Amino acid sequence: AGWRASFAPKTAPTAVGNGVHIHFSFVDEAGKPVTYDPTQPGGLSAKAGAFCAGVLRHLPGMTAMTASSVSSFYRLKPHSWSSSYTWLADRDREASLRICPTVTIGGRDPARQYNIEYRAADATGNPYLSLAAIIRAGLEGLKAGLPSPPLVTGDPTLMSEAERASLGLVRLPETLPVALDALLADGIVTGWFAPVFIETFVGLKRHESERLAGLDPASICDLYRTLY
Repeated sequence: AGWRASFAPKTAPTAVGNGVHIHFSFVDEAGKPVTYDPTQPGGLSAKAGAFCAGVLRHLPGMTAMTASSVSSFYRLKPHSWSSSYTWLADRDREASLRICPTVTIGGRDPARQYNIEYRAADATGNPYLSLAAIIRAGLEGLKAGLPSPPLVTGDPTLMSEAERASLGLVRLPETLPVALDALLADGIVTGWFAPVFIETFVGLKRHESERLAGLDPASICDLYRTLY
């Protein structure tokens, strides 16, 4: 009787997705916000931009950690209010990294509200792994002094391959096995963790994927719905 909550990425293949979006912003040692710079595109400061660039560079290899189930990839598709490519956008719910809106009503300071939302995550990802991967990827961008990613507008699926390439838009892995392959292919990401952990994580997730290989998407979604 009554209703039951589920945090599964998809309760049905055609249902609205269910994400666990991770927001981040930065302050300096004095507690002053340093994510916002009104002189830069989208208001993104150079340091925050370098952090975002690192996240986007390693996002394909991180996806298995932040979206860790077979059904996660039914959600990580275009036109699903989710993320499907490695891109930064202003207030666009299809972007992997979304600049969130701020308000100035009553003289409010946008610098203290300004934050970035990582959208390629859901409740099947361990939150400690998700946070670790995002932080380490961002630090890689800061250490390398990467330039801020371009602020993308429009629908990547309507762009040509050349247009997507010019903007650095890479399609995220489309299945859990492909995401695990991408993880193993990114030596920077695997280097953040002990080899025995990577071996164990990948082995368990491959086993999970193989166990569900004979089920149709609706049955897979229903199973995760009851588990999460």
